[in-house]
Amino acid sequence: MSVTLNFLSLSLLLPACFMSYCRPQSTNLVKWSLLLLAVVGSLIVPLNVLANYWGAGVAFSLRVTLLAILLVYCLTCLIYPFAHRLGILIFPYLLVLGVGAAGLSTLDDTSHVFYSSSKWIFVHIISSVLTYALISLSAIVSLAVYLSQRSLKGKKNNKLVALLPAINEGNKLQTKLLIFAQLILLCGLLTGVILQYFNTKTFLVFDHKTVLTTLAFLIIGFVVYLQERSGIRGKIAVRFIMFAYLMLTLAYPGVKFVGQILL
Repeated sequence: MSVTLNFLSLSLLLPACFMSYCRPQSTNLVKWSLLLLAVVGSLIVPLNVLANYWGAGVAFSLRVTLLAILLVYCLTCLIYPFAHRLGILIFPYLLVLGVGAAGLSTLDDTSHVFYSSSKWIFVHIISSVLTYALISLSAIVSLAVYLSQRSLKGKKNNKLVALLPAINEGNKLQTKLLIFAQLILLCGLLTGVILQYFNTKTFLVFDHKTVLTTLAFLIIGFVVYLQERSGIRGKIAVRFIMFAYLMLTLAYPGVKFVGQILL
C-alpha cells in the first residue's frame, strides 16, 4: 500500500480534528465541509484496495471501521447537532485507528479473492461493521458522560470536559445508539446463522466469533434494560459498554489480527 495514500488519508482527518478542539459547538458550513473532507480521506485507501483485490486483512478492517464510525458520527451530528461536541474524543480515536491501519497495511494479504454464492454475506458484513461503529460511538459517548459527571461531582473546572455535550444529552444519545447497535447486531447474528447453515448445514458453531458477539449482544441488552428500568449511568454504564466494545473488538478485528499476524 502506497505510503503517500496512507499519509494523505490521515492528513485529511486533521482539519476536522483541529476544528473540533477550536470550535466544538460549531455546526456551520465550514465544520460540515471539514467533516466531508475527512470522509473523503477515509474513502481513499479502501477504494484503492478494492480496486485491486478483496480486502481481507486486519488493516483493511480497521480502515472500514474508521470510515463506518465517521459516517455514523456525521449522521448523528445531522440528527443531533450537539453531537458535534463529541469530536474532541472521536477524532483522536479515528487517528489511532488510521495510524494502526497504516502500520499493518504491509501485512495484508493482497492475493485473496472473495467468492460467495450467497448474497447474505454482504448483509452480514454490513451489519457487523455498522454494529461495531455504533458500539464504538456509544462507548465514546458514555466516556464523555462519565468525564462530565466526575468533573461535576469533583467541582473541578476542566476546559476539555466543558467542551463535551451536556450530561442529559449524552445519556439519551448513548441509549439510542445502544438500541440501534443491538438491533443491527441481531441482524448480524441471524445472517451469520443463515450463512453457517448454507455452508455447513449446521445452524450454530460455537467458535470464538460467535461466542464473543453473543456475549456482546447480551451485555448491550442488559445495559439498555438497566438504563430503562433503573437509569444506570456513569461509571457502571461505562464499564458495561466498554466490555461490550471489547467483545466486539475481539470478535471483529481481533480475530483477524490473531489469525493474520499472531498465528
